[in-house]
Amino acid sequence: MLNPASGPFLFDTSAEGWFKRSDAAASKQWLDSYLRHHPMHIASMTVFERVRGYAVLWRSATPDRKAWIEAARIAYLQDPGHVWPVDTGIAVIAGEISAMLPHPPTTVKRTHRMTESRQERLARWRVDIVIAATSLASGMLLLHNNAADFEAIRGAVEREPLRFPKLGPLQLMRCASAIS
Repeated sequence: MLNPASGPFLFDTSAEGWFKRSDAAASKQWLDSYLRHHPMHIASMTVFERVRGYAVLWRSATPDRKAWIEAARIAYLQDPGHVWPVDTGIAVIAGEISAMLPHPPTTVKRTHRMTESRQERLARWRVDIVIAATSLASGMLLLHNNAADFEAIRGAVEREPLRFPKLGPLQLMRCASAIS
């Protein structure tokens, strides 16, 4: 188990959602303990992904559901936690990673509702790169539920450490591993 007090940690979009939506007692207890010690740390790209998600849902929702989605969006934006902006350092790190890994290591997502396009997958990949760059620049462990993509980024950074002086490795942990 990852000691919640040993943070702060950077929460990927998938981790932020996983912890907030989880009904499991262990994950609720872990998050409550973490939030007693630290604010939730997220990359600005997580805000981008969340707002985009609310907007996509809103556009296809019934009028009564639209009000609920808008209320959820406003509630999220009132207190997202500590948001790390994309500054020059993060942009440089993300640019280096993007040059090393121009193509996503995983295929497009297919769900019961839709199939993601290649362009959407590439955009999501670039967002993941910026989130990983934020983790590297901040020195925080990245909590995630996206092992394939983030492990590919960690491997690329470790193969070319001279491109990332003084940053160390990308520290990763899946959400379920943090609480067990």
